[in-house]
Amino acid sequence: MKLRILSVLGIAVLSASLLPSGAGAASTPKLKRYTVTMMKAHLPSAPNNGTDDYRCFLLDPKVSEDSIIRTIQFIPQKKNYVHHAIIFRVTDADLPEAIAADKNGTGWPCFGGSGLGGMLSTFISSPWLSSWAPGRGKDVSPAGYGTPFKKGERFVLQVHYNLLAAQGGKIETDQSKIVMETVPAKGATVKQLHVELFPAPVELACPAGITGPLCDRKQSLIDLAARTSTTSAFESAGINLLCGQDPFKPAASLTSQCDKVMNSSFTVIAAAPHMHLLGRSLKLTLNPGLPSEKLLLDVTNYNFDDQSSTVLKSPVAVKAGDIIRVECTFDPTLRQKIPQLKSLAPRYVTWGEGSSDEMCLGVIAATKA
Repeated sequence: MKLRILSVLGIAVLSASLLPSGAGAASTPKLKRYTVTMMKAHLPSAPNNGTDDYRCFLLDPKVSEDSIIRTIQFIPQKKNYVHHAIIFRVTDADLPEAIAADKNGTGWPCFGGSGLGGMLSTFISSPWLSSWAPGRGKDVSPAGYGTPFKKGERFVLQVHYNLLAAQGGKIETDQSKIVMETVPAKGATVKQLHVELFPAPVELACPAGITGPLCDRKQSLIDLAARTSTTSAFESAGINLLCGQDPFKPAASLTSQCDKVMNSSFTVIAAAPHMHLLGRSLKLTLNPGLPSEKLLLDVTNYNFDDQSSTVLKSPVAVKAGDIIRVECTFDPTLRQKIPQLKSLAPRYVTWGEGSSDEMCLGVIAATKA
């Protein structure tokens, strides 16, 4: 089981273009635009008295030639309660499964990733193309960079609906879309971008004086599995194990940290944070405590409504054997203050997919050295 969790949560290098809006894009001739909308409107609903709906949809942009993605943008129809979206590439091996699961546009539940390929979790191991969260606009590749996309290829759109954020509690159907601009692959010379993900455990006990059945960590994990998916508890345990903590008896803390030793070389172009509503700060550091230490990202006042990426002033080279550390801080007392959370039962908060759970996730956009 240990090896299986580590293989799933190995933070693999993923094919993607995850750069902030307007990141030095140069005008490129022969841009071709593809727009694809969810085939059917989806009415979000949460399982087992939960407040989150993760839904995947198979989309066909009908790309007519082998291409290089220059820009890609997710445009939510119901922006108020779309928590985030991820655009995954569908591999040829997984396409038949995706077609069957999609049921002609109805989509399928997919907590933890695309849900394709029969894996324990695909949140980290599925090949990303792009992601969206509040504050993000169009992903624009800088001049000389891009992401290949083959003729006829498709992608899966995962949308996380946070029903706690529905205005007035009213849930309406959503039919979001994706707009992608490409240039022909023939004759193009570009460096391929990819994404590196850096998660750290989240272990937040109920604040002093706050009590309830879900303040017990075991009961909280049972509830997490019931209202999201059974893989969520495995993800929490796997990230603890990956980061050197006891997966079954981790220490509760307002801070989170994890060091990852790089097994390949690459150059960092940009970085972004991802936490939920209790997050206060996030930092990414290369080789902490060593003469070669460099700060890659330092978000001192995290704002869930602005998760935009930051382009580094100068690209930073990372060598195999280097260490990148992610550090996060949290304030669990915000559960009693934030309108979306204060009506919920007190709980021990762990890493989880729901908006009332938490994440500590650094995201790096890079190119191979």
